[in-house]
Amino acid sequence: MGDSSQFDNFLLSDKNFASRNTYKRAVLRGQLSLVGISVGIIYTFLDLSNHLYVSLPFYFILIALCTFVFWINRSGKYHWANFIFLLLLVFLIYAFADNDYNRTGVGTYFIVYSLIALTLCGYEQIRLGLLFSGLALVGFFMAYYIDLPPLIQRVAYAEAYINISFMTNFLVSLVVAVALLFFSLDINYKTEQELFQNNQLLSKANQELDRFVYSASHDLRAPLSSVLGLIEISQRSEDIEEIKQCLGMMKTRIADLDSFIREIIDYSRNARQEIRLENFNLLDLVKEVSDGLKFGSGMEDIFIKYSIDPQASIISDRSRLKVILNNLIGNALKYSNPYQDEQLISIKASEADKLLKISIEDNGIGIAAEHQPKIFEMFYRASEKSEGSGLGLYIVKETLDKLNGSIRLDSSVGKGSVFNIEIPIQN
Repeated sequence: MGDSSQFDNFLLSDKNFASRNTYKRAVLRGQLSLVGISVGIIYTFLDLSNHLYVSLPFYFILIALCTFVFWINRSGKYHWANFIFLLLLVFLIYAFADNDYNRTGVGTYFIVYSLIALTLCGYEQIRLGLLFSGLALVGFFMAYYIDLPPLIQRVAYAEAYINISFMTNFLVSLVVAVALLFFSLDINYKTEQELFQNNQLLSKANQELDRFVYSASHDLRAPLSSVLGLIEISQRSEDIEEIKQCLGMMKTRIADLDSFIREIIDYSRNARQEIRLENFNLLDLVKEVSDGLKFGSGMEDIFIKYSIDPQASIISDRSRLKVILNNLIGNALKYSNPYQDEQLISIKASEADKLLKISIEDNGIGIAAEHQPKIFEMFYRASEKSEGSGLGLYIVKETLDKLNGSIRLDSSVGKGSVFNIEIPIQN
């Protein structure tokens, strides 16, 4: 779980939980077991120092019970830990309360016990929580209003012992009650935070869906409509050269459609697939991407310079990094400047402090300053002359978010662009 700590790791060995609330209750159960052990030890020493021995067997039972519950709770037997803890705890509270004719405040534990029962059972098992709370109420009336033979021999306590016991019982009850209140507040706060985040994600998803349906319908239909028109022309024409020209144009439109569908697939995979870590050679991946892209008209004149350690192996999600590189290197090739004396793309990479830094720099046409804040938005095109669907850089940003990475752009019109990305990696 995301909010676990070293102390929580001591309380629990298993971290596979159906929900965060279940996890938090398991941690609380372990903490209450330690509180019970501490109370038993404190009263054992307190009674021994006052030469009182009648309650010692019940203190030992309390310590043994809480130790056993701590162990089975840590082993993952949460339902059994809950049932045994609540059942035997109410019995022990009754035993001590029935002997409380000195009025040391043991009765307050019935209230705390009810809060513990309702909290540990939760809304999912509210009936069981109410049942144990009912047992606490029955135990209270039996201990203080029904004259039954006491389970612990009644003895007169010294005034000092009564004061110490009363203060101890009060403090323990107060601490546990505050802890339970804090637990409830924490659960409610985290639930509200998750609800707020989910609402934000839902709002974002709805906005993106509206834009996606509108833009995707256009980008899917436009190539198909163009192909249908070219087919119509080809069917009517008897000129072989004109038919060949139409076939070439159809090939281009279908390639555009295929590219758009691939981008949709990349977007879908990024949103749904879990992170898959692999150990791979970075330079090999970059060259694989570059070689797969450098096939368009005029791209053979673009020189790609690599400043990457040939031995550099990293551990990250290879498929996602490939999508990022495919879009960034593809854009650098696509928007090169044919008027440059030397068309150049420089790809640099370095690794330090578990952070992979990649820089992709070109001397292409560049991106105007007014467009730069929006280029990572879905279907955004910097101009009518922009090629592609407008999904590429959006997919890059979403994929980097999945990898907890970041991207930064530095670009000037007519001079080129530099995309700097940073991605946390494993050693």
